[in-house]
Amino acid sequence: MKALFYCLTTLLLIHACTQPQEQQPSLITGPSIPMGSGKANAWVKLDNRGNPASLGFTLSKGAIYNLPTTAAAGEYMLALPDQATQKTPFRHIMINWNPTGHEPKGIYDVAHFDLHFYLVPMNEVMSIPTYDKAKNQFDKNPAPEYLPVGFIKNPGGVPAMGAHWSDGSSPEFKGQPFTETFVFGTYDGKVTFWEQMVAMSFLKTGPSFDKAIAQPVRYAKPGNYPTRYSIRTNADGSYEVALSQFVSRP
Repeated sequence: MKALFYCLTTLLLIHACTQPQEQQPSLITGPSIPMGSGKANAWVKLDNRGNPASLGFTLSKGAIYNLPTTAAAGEYMLALPDQATQKTPFRHIMINWNPTGHEPKGIYDVAHFDLHFYLVPMNEVMSIPTYDKAKNQFDKNPAPEYLPVGFIKNPGGVPAMGAHWSDGSSPEFKGQPFTETFVFGTYDGKVTFWEQMVAMSFLKTGPSFDKAIAQPVRYAKPGNYPTRYSIRTNADGSYEVALSQFVSRP
């Protein structure tokens, strides 16, 4: 009986050792950069199968204070970890601080952050000129199925970004003050970024929310795309901005 017991134990150990082991959920962070009186850094969270669970960045408590007074000085580029660019279509993140807002007048002309998650390389983004120098490229729209239904194009375009498309059903287009929303960006006939926008006044209230992202019918390239976006205020006063619940799209 003892011999049989040892044989069974050995076989069980061999079986356990030869079974594929799922990796544990993990958080991979990118390098921090100075921002305001604090810092910012990007990250990606992988599930126990190594697939993207969420992707985003963290702003320390001081990051939203003592920011530049001009939009030209308020650009912060965040490098994503390699695991994020390998497992999702996103290439990098750009945080844009707009102390006086931007068009459309009466809608987004309040102090706010534009939080861009880019689908194209940084050098391609930075080569986008002003609207007057590339009107044809700014005005060249993707086929309708590459943008969610009900999104409307804002006038003109922004250098190092593109044209912006807003959800026409958002509260700020129905007479309510702008707090936060989700938009898409295009340039030269393709979608270049997905973007969260959030008003500084709203961010200072310490929000925590999680919402669905309106989805297009088609995607320019196959990959894992998010279906939710969120902002969470932590107990230490820091903020986590994220895209989550990724789905594989053909």
